Amino acid sequence: MPAYKYTTKSGKTKWYASFYYKDWMGVNQHKFKRGFDTKSAAKEYEMQFLDKYAKTPTILFSSLVENYFEDIRTRLKPTTIKSKEYVISTKLLPYFGEMQICNIDEDMVRRWQNELLNHRDENGEPYEDTYLYSIHSQLSALFNYAVKFYKLQRNPCRVTGAIGKSRADEMRFWTQDMFNHALEFENKTHYRIALKLLFYSGMRIGELLALTPEDIPRDEAVININKNYAIVDGTEYFLTPKTKRSFREITVPESLHAELLEYIDGMGLHPTERIFYFGKGGLTTEFKRIIKKSGNEDIRIHDLRHSHTAMLVDMGIQIEKISRRLGHESIKTTWDTYSHLYLGKAKALAQKIEILINADTEKTSSAIIPNGAVVNMAEGSPLGKVSQYILSEAERSGNDHIRRNNRHIFAKYGIDIDSEMIYGYKMLSYLDLIAFGDAIIKTISTFAPSEILKDFIISMLSDAVSSCEMINSSLENLDRFLVDVTIPNYHKLYQLKI
Repeated sequence: MPAYKYTTKSGKTKWYASFYYKDWMGVNQHKFKRGFDTKSAAKEYEMQFLDKYAKTPTILFSSLVENYFEDIRTRLKPTTIKSKEYVISTKLLPYFGEMQICNIDEDMVRRWQNELLNHRDENGEPYEDTYLYSIHSQLSALFNYAVKFYKLQRNPCRVTGAIGKSRADEMRFWTQDMFNHALEFENKTHYRIALKLLFYSGMRIGELLALTPEDIPRDEAVININKNYAIVDGTEYFLTPKTKRSFREITVPESLHAELLEYIDGMGLHPTERIFYFGKGGLTTEFKRIIKKSGNEDIRIHDLRHSHTAMLVDMGIQIEKISRRLGHESIKTTWDTYSHLYLGKAKALAQKIEILINADTEKTSSAIIPNGAVVNMAEGSPLGKVSQYILSEAERSGNDHIRRNNRHIFAKYGIDIDSEMIYGYKMLSYLDLIAFGDAIIKTISTFAPSEILKDFIISMLSDAVSSCEMINSSLENLDRFLVDVTIPNYHKLYQLKI
């Protein structure tokens, strides 16, 4: 690892680094950089640069993080990237940054967890359980990435287990009377209408702020949700909604619809202009003001969405309809979030849904994803000879074989796996992990679901992926989970015989 001396025009002695490396396509490239004050600084630069390009478990954690973000920037939304960057830069890099990932073992992760658990702010308050869970999930995601692309033997987070909780123990919400009382203290028309839309539609704040006049039909009391508004580092973004099923039409009270149209007309808005010119921060500040004035229980503005859901549950609305109205990816998401609202109100319904969703998943938690790009199917996988053949070929020729087969198979059903997204990743990213061929589609299509088969297949795959990731923080035995759990659940949900 040599470094070279040179003299500047002003007579100063400087150092430069000159070396070769292989880029991501395996092509030899030359790197030259000058201007270092010392020989050691030039050599340090070369070492760090080469470390970044190393596809081995000796890579520094900080270099892994850098490469990870380069990879996911084109796959995830700017808001998601921003959230990841904050957590990783403040909670992970200070602790693990200069370590080689192969030297980060379970004991180190456990010690890091304990530091987080013991943390107290200036008021003596610990981190919230949901925040702890989120921080740990980011670390686990990085190690999963290293297992897949950097030949790391295993993810140490799988041994230590998670900390915190994925969901808060208590959900706060207002009744309709409480909301009406708070609204008595709001005299600004734009804020008043915005808050009413949140409470009576259940839409997300980003969806509200993205609304334009062309999203509000004049002849029907509905609102079309087709985009999401966010500001990241001072730049405005109009993004796609959170999930595929977030594209939806929400009915609203006719009186509220008329009030909204009157406001739009009074503002003289262009069809593509934002209806509400303020941002999330301004709306949140105003919401806090009326809470203080009204004396109501202190809740977050996002809790108006929970309040809407609680109202629907109390009215006896079916959970399938609530799920579609909220734009959730699946009924499971809705049930996991709001199941406690059914207790004591509709016990029989609660028990029925619980049976559908909480199937036995112990069989999916025993195997560990092996090293390399291809994941073997679970022993005795029921997917059939077609999928078995695809997998055996993939083990010989790599993931391209799986991708070619899946592109062809799914294209027959109108599914473009190169563009379809599931949880922020292209569909093919998941299909690389399993032999997902004709056999699984034939199994799914045997009972002719009421939905379009394309949407139905994607929905079922999303449910399976979500459940596997929540149970195992990975996609262990995804093929078996699809056939043994997800498909039977959907049969039951649609009251069809297996």
